[in-house]
This record gives sequence, C-alpha cells and structure tokens, in this order.
Amino acid sequence: MNIGVLTVNDFSFHPNYRLKQAAQDSGNKIILINPYDILCSLKDNTFEFFIDKSYGKLDVIMPRQGSPMGDYGLVLLRHFMHCNIPLVNGLKGITIARNQFVTLQTLVSSGLPAPATFFITKPVSFLPAVKQLGGFPVVVKQVDGMGGDGVIKVSSRLEAKAFLDRFLKAKKGLLVQQFIRLEERTDIRVMVIGDKIAGAMALVPDNQDFRTNIHQKGHARPVELTKGCASMALKAAKACDLQIAGIDLIVEKGCPPVIIEVNYSPGFKGLEAATGKDIAKQMIDHTMTVRRM
Repeated sequence: MNIGVLTVNDFSFHPNYRLKQAAQDSGNKIILINPYDILCSLKDNTFEFFIDKSYGKLDVIMPRQGSPMGDYGLVLLRHFMHCNIPLVNGLKGITIARNQFVTLQTLVSSGLPAPATFFITKPVSFLPAVKQLGGFPVVVKQVDGMGGDGVIKVSSRLEAKAFLDRFLKAKKGLLVQQFIRLEERTDIRVMVIGDKIAGAMALVPDNQDFRTNIHQKGHARPVELTKGCASMALKAAKACDLQIAGIDLIVEKGCPPVIIEVNYSPGFKGLEAATGKDIAKQMIDHTMTVRRM
C-alpha cells in the first residue's frame, strides 16, 4: 500500500521518518509529496493530477502540512476527493483545525468547554478584549500558529502595541485569551487516533518560557487521563471531524478542564519519548483500516 504524505519536509523531519519506519514494518510505503509539486487538471470533465511517475499509485493520502496550509492545500484536498483517494484527515476537519478560532467555535457549538476568547481584527478592539478578560496579562495568538509559534504573553499596553503592529492583519485577525499562571495549571496533550486515545502527556515549559510546546523546549511526562478528560478529547476530535488529532487541554486548579487547541497534523516525538508508545504504528494501522473501508 502506498501512503502519500503531503508535506514540505523530508525524511529528516521526525514524524516523516517515524511514519516511514512504521510503514516499512507493516509492508507498506510512505511517499512524501510536496503539495507545490503537484499539477492538477480538469480536462474533458475529468479530475486528474500529475506527480512523479516513480511514486506509483497512491492508495491513501495523509495531509501533514499543519495549520499554515494555504488555499492551494485545500484545493488539492478537494481534488483528491474527486479522484476518490481516501484522506486521513479529510477536507472538513482540516478546514476547521487550520484556524484556531474556527476550532473553538466548533467545540463550543458542540457543547465542549473552551477558554474565554476574543477575536480581533483591529488594534482598537484589543483593550476592550483585555478588559473583558479581567485585565493584563493576556495571551495573544495567531489563528494559524503551530508549535507555540505566534503565541505571546502581553502584560502592558506598550507590549501590546509592538505585537499588534507586527502581527495583526485585518484579513486574518488574532485571538486574545486570559493568561493562566503556570503554577495554577496543567497542560495536557492527548493524541486521538480513530476512536481511541493513543497516548497522553503532561507538558512542562522551559523555565525561560510560559509556552509548554515541545517545539518551544518544553518537557513532557506521561499522564493518566481522567475519564472526563479522555471523553472530552474523543468528543473534540469527533466534533472537528478528525480521525487523527492532537487535543490540547488546560486543567486549572479548582476549575474544570478546557480545550485550547485541536491539531490535525500533530507531532509526536515528545509523546513517544514520554510514554514509550509507538504512535507512528498506530497512525499507520488506522490508515490501513481507512483504505480497506
């Protein structure tokens, strides 16, 4: 079985390398496809696309571009659908997860808890949002950030002006959320594959940063999920129409957990290291099941 992975990275990128290993162990093949190398066509009312012939036929495709996927990526996914190639994950889920505010809208509309969040498109909206959240400090996020990039703690009007001048684009907007002190919260990443919890870890930030992302030098340890958190993660993946998802939770002292982010192409290096679980194998096993369907 040929599994196409849409990515701009090569096999030196950890997820791609691990997926390659897992695929080979099960007698399958991972083919890395740069989305910008694909030629799509509509000729004679037929959907076609052209890639390097040495790749062979693609049996299933795993989009792994992350939240920065642009409009062309969505065009490709729609094209693959019309070519009857299964996607893991699909167009609907990726459309939701590539924008963090759309993700939160989806979660709240499904009755799932999300943090108080304001979506702004103009600098004049920032201070009213801060006031509604109880004042500084706040966390400001780009809608399509990943791995903690584009996330900053803002503690004053002066800091806000510098950040907004640089990052606030009216056509994209920014998210503004309440800042929860590290000593008052636990950050948890849950990996959902199919209808099961593949693994979970608690994240601890580097002592120079408030972000807990592994990409930002955060540290991980295995964690035993409560039934409530496990159920919440599974429901979040289903609500966002994702077969494979990284669900980020924050558990604040004395408060119920909230879902802060859903990722359709989560990295799993830290999760494998923290839990000892073969996440790549679970992803390949699920993908093979989708193909057989």
